[in-house]
Amino acid sequence: MAMDFNEVIIGFDLGRNSSVLTFYHQNNTEPKTVSAVAGEEKYQIPTPRDLFPLIEQKVELGVALLSNFFKVCFEKLSAVGPMSGAVVMVTMAEMRRDWVQAIRQALEMLGIPKDKVYLQDYLESFYYYALSQKKDLWRYKVGLFSYEEDFITGYELHINGKTKPAMVSVKNRGRICLDEKTRGSRKPEHWKRMKDVRFLEHAKKVMGTDAYSTVYLVGDGFDQSWEQESLKYLCSRRKVFLGRNLYSKGACYGAMSLAGIKPLGNYIYAGPDMIEHNVGMKMFKRGIESRMDMINAGINYYMAYFECEFILDGTDELVFFTRSIHGESMAHKVRLTDLPKRPNRATRIHMEITFTAKDKCRIRLEDMGLGELYKSSGKKWEAVIEL
Repeated sequence: MAMDFNEVIIGFDLGRNSSVLTFYHQNNTEPKTVSAVAGEEKYQIPTPRDLFPLIEQKVELGVALLSNFFKVCFEKLSAVGPMSGAVVMVTMAEMRRDWVQAIRQALEMLGIPKDKVYLQDYLESFYYYALSQKKDLWRYKVGLFSYEEDFITGYELHINGKTKPAMVSVKNRGRICLDEKTRGSRKPEHWKRMKDVRFLEHAKKVMGTDAYSTVYLVGDGFDQSWEQESLKYLCSRRKVFLGRNLYSKGACYGAMSLAGIKPLGNYIYAGPDMIEHNVGMKMFKRGIESRMDMINAGINYYMAYFECEFILDGTDELVFFTRSIHGESMAHKVRLTDLPKRPNRATRIHMEITFTAKDKCRIRLEDMGLGELYKSSGKKWEAVIEL
């Protein structure tokens, strides 16, 4: 995607309790996070309390509420440029199918088309953030500790430089619970010391003897009032950063990379939702047979979409070719049963390809007829290719 010179790129961290807005424009050298309070580094914008329950229960009002929330947040960028031309990357702790649809609908209500909307989870935002920093900060492994609600979860970002392109993974290395039940009757100072000890033990277990360049601490639970011994350990021969806008900045960097403004280079994020297969068909274009690639490996399955129309040429069977990132190739046949009988090249087919999971490709086909000569029969076909 080529970015227009005046476009605004937005990274939006959509959280259950609070959200964070980061943007990039040609006047900036780097993404900038918007403060909810002018002149202060208070990035959390309260998320409407009913938003998550409404979307998760699939109540129609939820999409309207989400669209209005986006609108209110984007108004903070009114001096930068019109939001109708914005490129938006929304990131969440987990990007589920109900949220994918709701986010696209909500942004479309603001005039932002789906081809300018990108989606990813927190761990992919962490990947984009980490690799958008100076290389010294990710020369070795990179650690992330997220303190959300009552849990501290540790993650490890690892780059496999033996593959081309290099595959980057983020692994969950376990978590510890620091809730009120764990605290018991301990007084505040005693509880702080205990949290420090528990976190120190957890950090040592996560990182072991591996070499880490950098460690990021994310979440409201980290406030530098109790992390005494654990910070001493983390800061030994490593860079340590504490912040609350890593995910929104990572989302912004992700959109910038996709827009070609700040590409990461020869790296692929191997996340749990990543499609591992290219999907294509052989077609005749201007009389020459060629393979048309429709879905490329390396993207999240919920971002995969392809749509086109074509004319059938003496067949009622379509052949799709898939090739995995590991090199295996396969052919998959889809038959258009009970296809209306017409002269050759008198049937136009509309095709839509999506994925319902990383290894399930859904193909929807519809008979469109051919102009006034041959009306559409209304027949539709659907097939799922399991990869």
